Amino acid sequence: MTLKPNTILENGDGLFNTHVTVEDLEEVIQDQMKTNSKLGKNTKYTVIGDGNGIMSRIILVEPQWTISDDHLPSKFVLKIPYCVHIQALIGQMTAMNPTMKEQEAGLWAMWESEIQSIHNREVNINKIVDKWDKREDLLNPRVYFSKKYDSENRNKGFIGMEYAEDSIVRHLYVNVKPRELYPVLKFLAHFQAAGLHLTDEEKQSISGFDMEKLAGPMMNEDGIKGILQQVRMMNPEKFDEKVKKIEAFGMEIVNFELACNLNKYVGIDQPVLVHGDLWATNVLWKEKKEEWIVNKIIDYQAIHMGNPAEDLVRLFVSTLAGPDRQKYWEKLLEKFYKYFLEALQSEKAPYSLEQLKESYRCYFVFGGVGLVQLFGPVTERKLTMCSPDENVEEYQKVILGKMGYLLDDVEKFHLHSRNVTKNYKKPVTRI
Repeated sequence: MTLKPNTILENGDGLFNTHVTVEDLEEVIQDQMKTNSKLGKNTKYTVIGDGNGIMSRIILVEPQWTISDDHLPSKFVLKIPYCVHIQALIGQMTAMNPTMKEQEAGLWAMWESEIQSIHNREVNINKIVDKWDKREDLLNPRVYFSKKYDSENRNKGFIGMEYAEDSIVRHLYVNVKPRELYPVLKFLAHFQAAGLHLTDEEKQSISGFDMEKLAGPMMNEDGIKGILQQVRMMNPEKFDEKVKKIEAFGMEIVNFELACNLNKYVGIDQPVLVHGDLWATNVLWKEKKEEWIVNKIIDYQAIHMGNPAEDLVRLFVSTLAGPDRQKYWEKLLEKFYKYFLEALQSEKAPYSLEQLKESYRCYFVFGGVGLVQLFGPVTERKLTMCSPDENVEEYQKVILGKMGYLLDDVEKFHLHSRNVTKNYKKPVTRI
């Protein structure tokens, strides 16, 4: 397709084919960090994290500051919205679903607008969280500077943030132990609790997330057929029968009404702050004395007010081995809810533990199917980057294991939740 010049849909002449230049960075750094220092000629720029996501170019910057200021970081991470990975994903989707070719122009137009909005919301939530009490439980990286998109700036958005030294991502092909997720659950609990005090202006600054608009083009009839065929081809012998059971449900499997309005259907009156993209690659870990410790939670691009189970479904499906997830999901929700009540202190909880569990059951199908693309093209690309000493065969075995249990539970939870919207009756207020 023909793209408008200088849009984020095409490569630029800046850092690593983005539109952001060193001069752009220096201008914002000097303004927001109150310094006259610049990035010297020996500053080192390294792309990191490729294969962990699809919407950003992540660059480690090791500055040679021209003026020494104590408050300037010795390293920082630069996050720039970037579309090349999305191009590859859409290319794979259209290759598997030729009818989607007709939608390609519309997909690109949507993505340009949405990526800008997503970036701006992330900048806004970072500014909001920065005003909160700096408790370790929040685990968000410190943000040094940022630049939003606007009517005059269509292609130079970025965020400069703290570099989490010695941290690694435990990708989808790693099984995390249930207890290792406790710090993530505690983070979510404090994040949701603090979010209950957002002002109307703050809520407005992070509004605009539209799940149906973003996922709709990929989860229409042709899209779902392609997704399920992609799963079948991962291991036809193992997955064919499982996929057939889900295919038999047809488009009933995609319930945007339930997913987008879940609070209404489970009787939750107050939405909570949702990370929106809490899957394996957005949790950074450190290894300490042969134990894995959660270090940071990153990437707040999909921030919105929603249902408390949205993050938990994505987290459990992407990190836990299938048998562990099936065995421990309720206990993990109970652990999360305990942390949530502790974070609320004397405040009244906006939902009950049973409403949380029912939310999990009802959201699982939509959240699980939505993760399939990450199990497929995104993880396949990451596996090609593995070093020779890594056991790719074992990684693939883990992926297939997670996918098999995911398919089983998509079927199970669909049978549980498919009539929720049909049988909905507005709860009666009891005095």
